[in-house]
Amino acid sequence: MATAWKKRLIGQSDLMTLSEKLKESGKKIVFTAGSWDLLHVGQCRYLEEAKANGDILVVGVSSNEAIRKVKGPNKPVLDEKIRAEMLTYLRPVDFVTILPEPSCQPSLGLLQPDVYITVKEDWTENYKTSREYKTVTKYGGEVKVVDRQSTAISTTKIIQRAIGGQLGDIFKDFMELRKDPLKEK
Repeated sequence: MATAWKKRLIGQSDLMTLSEKLKESGKKIVFTAGSWDLLHVGQCRYLEEAKANGDILVVGVSSNEAIRKVKGPNKPVLDEKIRAEMLTYLRPVDFVTILPEPSCQPSLGLLQPDVYITVKEDWTENYKTSREYKTVTKYGGEVKVVDRQSTAISTTKIIQRAIGGQLGDIFKDFMELRKDPLKEK
């Protein structure tokens, strides 16, 4: 039972074969990608929304190296294999693949999903000029931009809250001393 999730983890080299099998059986494939670090309710809602656009949801998980290139040396918090396994337990997710580089464009070219879902962010404003958009539309696929499903919660905010609470406890005594200048009693 412990390794059942591995059947749903698809290597990059098997994406084309998966696509062919699913399309032969008339399935509509949806693809989305992200870091999926410290999974939260907004991400779960997003995956549910993505799945509603087709029959099979394939989720790309950015590799540790890909995340470091974009977000710096202190991310991700969780290893790529842990993030990938975690996603396989979620109801909307059918398959997971680990993305070796920051762009999911190579995976889109191999899988050729019917629908590619991406989240609306500042950087996705000009998404129609992206390599991903061009790849998907070239083979006749559709690109959909979905609103964030939680504006109040993010992985960064979760980390800040956790660290902030710890630091607050640690520095409480120091903060008391800061209020007034030191005086002799």
